[in-house]
Amino acid sequence: MNEAELVLTHVLDCNRLSLYLNKDMNLSGDKSVLLSSILKRRILGEPVQYILGETEFMGIKFKADSRALIPRPETEILVEQALNQAQQMKVRSPKILDLGTGSGCIAVSIAKSLKHADVWASDISSAALQLAGENAILNNVEIKFMQSDLFDALKFKDDKFDLIISNPPYVSNGEFHALAKEISFEPPLALRAGADGLDFYRRIVPQAADYLKDGGLLIFEVGLNQAYFVKGMLEKEGFDQLTMVKDYNNIERVVMAKKR
Repeated sequence: MNEAELVLTHVLDCNRLSLYLNKDMNLSGDKSVLLSSILKRRILGEPVQYILGETEFMGIKFKADSRALIPRPETEILVEQALNQAQQMKVRSPKILDLGTGSGCIAVSIAKSLKHADVWASDISSAALQLAGENAILNNVEIKFMQSDLFDALKFKDDKFDLIISNPPYVSNGEFHALAKEISFEPPLALRAGADGLDFYRRIVPQAADYLKDGGLLIFEVGLNQAYFVKGMLEKEGFDQLTMVKDYNNIERVVMAKKR
């Protein structure tokens, strides 16, 4: 649905088809006030997902608010690749970690698709974890959540994973200041990643092998022109079978590598 359809179906509490089949429906006074309030907030630049309090990702409904980044369509490619790889593993209950879970869209989508998977999710933000937990409840899935700065909460544990997935912050400082106004409503903590946008990959890649089983996979979402830099980091740390996957705009968006 386009943005106008999203707003109107929300205000009128109907589906898209009803919107067009019932063109003569009138707005009550309360609904007119609600629509006016939504439009005022949108004019000020607030994302429609935050205004409506929800969004869709992988065909699943999620709560959305300023506690976490709004799920993007390109992240669905990351999830699709993770699901394909997990299904190819000869493991009945693959152990999967979503590092920097934010809204929980990745972890919840995987848990919903892979019923027997042991899904973990971490984030440094307690507010984001609260939202992710609400989304897990909304979608009736079980996920082990932990507050952690990347791998810190796992340092003194023996947990190792078949698959580690991460969509870390990857916006450079220069890019951040040039972003569209509506992005300013989203948490900077989930976006900014230093001078070149690669700070989190530099932190994650050298540690990741310690938390992967032999033959385990590390899968990243990356920003524009970052894939080859991340690939180089992974090669330097001894990962092999490196693969890059393009998004709908022909941008290298996902980087995958296997622990030897």
